[in-house]
Amino acid sequence: MSLSFTGMTNLNLDERGRIGVPTRYREELRVSSEGKVWVTIPPEASEKRLLIYSVPAWKKVESRLHRQNNSKPHVRHAQRRMIGHATDVELDRNGRVLIPQVLRDYAGLEKKVVLAGVGSCFELWAEPTWNEAMREGDQEHAGADLGFRY
Repeated sequence: MSLSFTGMTNLNLDERGRIGVPTRYREELRVSSEGKVWVTIPPEASEKRLLIYSVPAWKKVESRLHRQNNSKPHVRHAQRRMIGHATDVELDRNGRVLIPQVLRDYAGLEKKVVLAGVGSCFELWAEPTWNEAMREGDQEHAGADLGFRY
């Protein structure tokens, strides 16, 4: 069974660019994901965020991307973005991961960040960007029908 990430956590990047993985996921990532995660950028450029996958989840994403018909420009673009920027990083003994500088720069990550579990991966946002995206989403999608009741 795949690890499913949920919840939102406000974090601080330390001076070296590391974030702490929420405690409830650390041991399972050490076991099922070889103590590593994959960090990359999303296929679309509209939201400046990073995606953080466990090793098994990343292998599925990467496999799906490789199977796409890359004669189509939008597929090549998505492959370049996601696979081209993908970096595997290890959890240190304190459960932290170092976010590479090039990826921090892409997402505009500074001190305050938000780590949001969205199922198969985490999204990592600069806190101001997250707050703005949530405000815009609340306005844009107010009253939208998701097709289920909860």
